[in-house]
This record gives sequence, structure tokens and C-alpha cells, in this order.
Amino acid sequence: MMAANAAAVPRVPVNLVTGFLGVGKTTALTHLLASKPAGEYWAVVVNEFGEVGIDGASLSVAADSLQVAEVPGGCICCTTSPQLRVTLTRLLRARRPDRLLIEPSGLGHPAGIVDLLRDPMLAKVLELRGVIALLDPAHVADSRYTTHETWRDQLQLADVIALNKCDRADVAQLEAARTLAAGLYPPKLAVLETSQGRLPQDVLDVDLLPERWPETVSHGGHVRNPLAPARKRGADDTAATEPSWPLRKQQSSLDSHSCGWIFPAECQFFSARLAELFEQLGKDDAFGLAGLSRAKGVFHTERDWYRFDWVDGYPGVQVSAYRRDSRCELIVSATKAPDWEAFERALLAAVMNPEVLGIAR
Repeated sequence: MMAANAAAVPRVPVNLVTGFLGVGKTTALTHLLASKPAGEYWAVVVNEFGEVGIDGASLSVAADSLQVAEVPGGCICCTTSPQLRVTLTRLLRARRPDRLLIEPSGLGHPAGIVDLLRDPMLAKVLELRGVIALLDPAHVADSRYTTHETWRDQLQLADVIALNKCDRADVAQLEAARTLAAGLYPPKLAVLETSQGRLPQDVLDVDLLPERWPETVSHGGHVRNPLAPARKRGADDTAATEPSWPLRKQQSSLDSHSCGWIFPAECQFFSARLAELFEQLGKDDAFGLAGLSRAKGVFHTERDWYRFDWVDGYPGVQVSAYRRDSRCELIVSATKAPDWEAFERALLAAVMNPEVLGIAR
């Protein structure tokens, strides 16, 4: 009986608030804490690169019903990651919070935190929600930021990008930041514009998989606002509550046709098979996809997360910071929509653990 009751306890929602040094992360956290629901107890983990904690001290007096834990002297994304696990364990044992917010160092690569939170032991009690990255529009034209790997990876990893300090940005800076955010792949769930870190409370519970909703149309059609409350689901609406993997979305417009597949984050792929798959796309009429003009995808593999591309007849691959899910998209130019089944079968054959998709080995 006790075990059943323990299993029924909901997991603690966790959000990461990331961004480069000086972008306003602590100010944003302060606003979020000030507007937290009355009666809820929240916890915050703050990681500062220096040994003297300033941000934690600022947050500690920002709200009641709050516990702040500091991890100074390094980056919890890498060198002190064991310390983060210990800190989280202590927080949960002391008093179970209603929500946990984590602010990594501005110099930190947050992908390591996401991987840690998905560790089977921590994932039993912690539920990773949206990752929010703050971006100062003034940084987009500054090579000191744009050439910095961590700056780029923070944006790539984020589910939501918040353009902060918009009151200080000029028209050209804002437009450049919007263009940058809109051009990221996979696309962001939301791009917000704010000043002084005033983020809406809804951003913490952004819909991480809006594609599961039937009314969502990709590639330019109507897309349900991911920050809006999820619609009420009927008893027969099983597709929305328990989506069948992989999710598949198709779109046709004039003589262009696209198809995309989405897999859960825990699904892993054989990297070598994916490489072979993208190399085969260069062959004439590969998988019956005559007129293929573009292929791209981000995949969780046995080695790391990788982005695969096929464009102008050439495949390419690079390490990716993206962590929300694995996904792939093809675009074909033809008068008639192709049959996508052959490619889908080849994609599924590259999956290491098909059981997570409900597919028998």
C-alpha cells in the first residue's frame, strides 16, 4: 500500500533558466518567484562561476516560501555535476518543493544538466519542463557572443527564447534577434520579447509537444499557442493523452511536400545507421523520394546528440545541444506527394530501443 501511494505522488516540475553572462537571468527569476502561486513552496538552485555567491543572496530575500541552494565555484554543467546531484538530493529530502528552478552559470553548457535530470533515478521524482534561454538582442551582432560555442548551444538547447532588455535594443537589433530565433532548428516553441526579465508565469509550463494536438498544423498554418492552457480532453481523445510514436506530420503546398517524424527523448538511434541513411539520400530516387531537396534531423544516439543534414546532394553531421526530442524532416519538390513509408521503415530500423516506441524487437 505504501509503495502504491509513493508511486502516486506527482513528480516535481523542473525548469532551467539559462543565458549568457549579464543577460538578466537572476532578475527574471526574481519576477517569476514574485508571481508564484500563493501557498506553493519553491526551490531554486543557483550556480555562479565565482566562489562568492551573489545571485543566491539576492534571490533568498526575493520571496517567501522559498529555499535557495548555491553551487559556487565552477559550472554544474560539467566540473561540479556530482555536486548538483548531491544538492538536488538534499533539497528533495529536506522538503519536497512544488517546483524547482535551476539557474546555471552564464558560462555553462546546460545540456549536461538536462542529461542528469533524465537519469532514471532522478527522473522518478523530477519532471523536466521547459528550458528558457534569455537573449540580449544587442549580443546578436557582437562576434564575442556569436562565435562563442556556449552562447550558441544555450540557444539551441532552449525550448523557449526570451529576448530580454528589449527596451534598450534598437530596431535593427530586435529584428536581427527575431531572425536568429526564427531560423533555429528545431524550431522554438515560443519566442518572447520582454524587458527587465518580466517573463509570464505560463512560460514554465510550455507545451513541450504541441505536435500531438490535432489542431496543430506545421509549416506556416495555425499553431496552437504553446503558452495557452491545454485544451480539455475527452474520454475518447487518447491520441492527445498518449501519442503513438513516432509522431508523423505531413504538409503539401503547390509542388512542395514535407514529412516529419518526432520521437521521444529516451529513444536512441545507432549513429552509424543514421550516417548510412543520410548518405543513401544522395542516390537517385533513394527510398522513392525523387525530387528530394532537403533533409535534416536531430537525434539522440548511443554516442551523443547529433544533427544530420542533407542538402545539395551532400550529407553532414555535427554535435547538437538540442535535447527535447529526436526528429527528422524531409522536403520533396514534385507534382505529387511521395510515399514516405520506405524512408520511415529505414528510420525505424536505426532505432536502438524500439520498445520505447511500443515496437517489439
